[in-house]
Amino acid sequence: MNPGNKPSKALVLSGGGITGIAWELGIILGLKDSGVDVTDAELIIGTSAGSSVGAQITSEFSLEEIYNLQLIPIEETKENQVEFDGDEFRKMMAAAIMSSPDPQTARANIGEAAMAATTMSEEERLEITASRLPNHEWNPERKLIINTVNALTGEWVRFDQDSNVPLILAVAASSAVPGIYPPTTINKQRYIDGGMSSGTNADLAKGYDLVLILIAEPGMIHGAMGPTMHRITFDDELAELKKSGSQVMVITPDEESLEAKGPNPLDASFRAASAKAGRNQGMNLAVKVKDFWDGN
Repeated sequence: MNPGNKPSKALVLSGGGITGIAWELGIILGLKDSGVDVTDAELIIGTSAGSSVGAQITSEFSLEEIYNLQLIPIEETKENQVEFDGDEFRKMMAAAIMSSPDPQTARANIGEAAMAATTMSEEERLEITASRLPNHEWNPERKLIINTVNALTGEWVRFDQDSNVPLILAVAASSAVPGIYPPTTINKQRYIDGGMSSGTNADLAKGYDLVLILIAEPGMIHGAMGPTMHRITFDDELAELKKSGSQVMVITPDEESLEAKGPNPLDASFRAASAKAGRNQGMNLAVKVKDFWDGN
């Protein structure tokens, strides 16, 4: 993707809720602390939580400033505690998937359930999303792709700086967890979490020499075999990347990070601990990541 001998690089940021945002930012800063700046990637792909991280690290603010926002007590922010019942969420998903002949129809059925659910208002949700972003405009100098799903059709949709869609709306749409947050309205269409298409959408990085993938919630990519709403499995994404000539490195939470993130990825009270654990993990991985990111 780049002229000359310099390897082209892509950074893929997965979904993973509020604690996933914190962990990913911690990883990235921990690497930077140790001399590895992965934000220099030519392409950044953000899905759900990863869309927020992507928007933050492509802003003009420093990683330290962005990370420090994760440490502010929740009571002093616009974040709110979300009631999240994982079992009920999975039952809703399973009902939509099992009654659908194909993944896109399953995503449309999930979208229908999301539009019918009682949640906070879109206005409140957008206010929370805006509070997470230090800059509310796309960076025209950076290639950031944000993934979402059309709630009515189940179609996988990508937004970038050329889509004429406000950054806040794109991030809110990508992280609109069905049944938890309201679908986001953009140009009279409604959109739900990009993780309904894929937890990473890493296949968008095909052809880049080096692809670093941060996966905040490993369970998203290693679900049980059988019917699904995903358009592609993570294993198939890896196969496509490698077929295109990409070298791939995947980072998932270590034991300390898993404990720090807590059992509920939407529990904002675990945000600071998740960020700190991610930063420690990033520093511990720096030598290995530097070797990869330098193309050695």
